[in-house]
Amino acid sequence: MSATETLKDAANYAALRTKLAWLTHKVHAHAQTVTKLAADVDDAAEQMLDASETMKALAVDDATTSEFADAALTMTGVKDAAGAYTSAADSASAAADDAKTTTENDHGGIADAVDSSPVEMAEAGFYAQS
Repeated sequence: MSATETLKDAANYAALRTKLAWLTHKVHAHAQTVTKLAADVDDAAEQMLDASETMKALAVDDATTSEFADAALTMTGVKDAAGAYTSAADSASAAADDAKTTTENDHGGIADAVDSSPVEMAEAGFYAQS
């Protein structure tokens, strides 16, 4: 392995670590977005249901009251689906954290040793254990 290839591999590994950190951040950000949207839909569903009950108490016609109740029911279904999606997003966040940690634990020491070494790496064959 030439010095150029060694530097290329180091650059690729550094790029991998940077990309993993960025992807992990993005997965967490999307999970937070999904959680917030699920909460917003839940709040809107409750408000629709409250509006329906208020209209019933004010003797608003059944068709209008029913439309609000149906909308609240639909939104509750969306909230439940968003809850499942939130759970999946949380799992994806945990998996991204695990991938980042595993990469750093398994390869970080090697990268640190290469970076801090006062000499260039030898050809790959030198490091092979036959």
